[in-house]
Amino acid sequence: MTKYLRVILAAVSCISINFSAFAQPTGIYVLDNNQGTFRDANIRNLPFVDGFVWRTSWADFETSPGVYNYAGIDHIVQRLDSLDKKLTILFGAYSVEPAYIAAQPGVTTYPFTDPLTQLTTTRAVPYDGYLLQQFQLFLSALANHPIFSLSTGTQVALKDHPVLSNIATNIPGLGAIRNVNGLNTSLQATLPNYTRSKFVDSLTVSMKIQTDHFPTKNVFIPSYKNVSDHINTPALADVIKSQLLANFDGVQNPKISFWQENLAGFTDTATHVFTGLPTTTFATPLLQLGNGAYTMFQMLQGWTTPFLDPSRTANSTPFDAMCYAYQTFGASYYEIYVSDLDNLSYRQSFTDWDTTGCATTLSTEHLANTDGLKIYPNPGSEYISIAGINDMQKVKISICNLYGQNLLNTRNTHHIDVSTLPDGVYLLKVEGQNKVHLLKFVKEN
Repeated sequence: MTKYLRVILAAVSCISINFSAFAQPTGIYVLDNNQGTFRDANIRNLPFVDGFVWRTSWADFETSPGVYNYAGIDHIVQRLDSLDKKLTILFGAYSVEPAYIAAQPGVTTYPFTDPLTQLTTTRAVPYDGYLLQQFQLFLSALANHPIFSLSTGTQVALKDHPVLSNIATNIPGLGAIRNVNGLNTSLQATLPNYTRSKFVDSLTVSMKIQTDHFPTKNVFIPSYKNVSDHINTPALADVIKSQLLANFDGVQNPKISFWQENLAGFTDTATHVFTGLPTTTFATPLLQLGNGAYTMFQMLQGWTTPFLDPSRTANSTPFDAMCYAYQTFGASYYEIYVSDLDNLSYRQSFTDWDTTGCATTLSTEHLANTDGLKIYPNPGSEYISIAGINDMQKVKISICNLYGQNLLNTRNTHHIDVSTLPDGVYLLKVEGQNKVHLLKFVKEN
């Protein structure tokens, strides 16, 4: 770790922290838009809505060096408190640092093109020491800002406020963990003085600053497989995931959550096969988290008003996508567009929503009881085999999707052709004379 980062990490470590193990993030949260007072027009007092996602930016708070404007957060928290709703703070894709940071003499900068607006600004690189020091000062001020709480009848620091549930202030100088400038340019091609170790260390420092200042809240980070540099093996996404899981393990630091904003799904009208998005290939970092971290999703678009690509939500419902996220990635937190929450035809389904309703005709509760059966390779791309079957003549093999739809039948346990299946998670059912075994496997090209 570089000297700058060691100094900053040491300073952060001086903070006295008492974090508690919090439950997995869960619930239905409505996304904001740019309407209303401080973007509050989409706040809904509906029984099935657990909270509100407020997208903001560091630059929205710090109007000049060390001078902060808290009018927005005060307004949002007080509104939600009056409705008994929770808050997710999300520094969105457009979030940037105050301009004075990149203008500071000696700061290492690069040209950053916003993927949404296509506007190019000058930003400090994520591992710049001055940037990280200012980020720490900003989060300290934000975390300790007092806001009145109806439940306590007193002023409560934001870091302890009962309305705040989840927060992502992202990686300063970068935002989400992914490539830059069109989301295609690898990091070493754009970031001056880039080294992998320096970059990954800066992510650890950034996340530690966030968890140290919000130790009892769920801190999450947008993370994508398409983050790359000049080193092919091991992949940068794998290195980042491993280091973050090792450092934020629920023991030395709180667990964190990994988040993506592309949850969707569509059904093929000919085959009736549902395809969930993101695919397990695209969202590999989230698929491989295990118990090391939590997962969270934002919808790609609305089903009622599909503003990006209607084919991505065709012949399906938000509930199909929510079940896919739960069954595939273990996610039970969903950020949903207001048009779907306001859609009267969905109201009863939202009211009745519960992850237990995602149970398929193939119960997954027995997946661990496989009596020594094993699929290999897993993930597989062309062919898979099953080890541990003593008498091949007395079993029947079938492959189903997570909705119980049968896609393939065979008695061949050593060379099962899965090449025609779309990438995704499947259940392989092994039926013997007295037992039915279910094994989960991943198809990846």
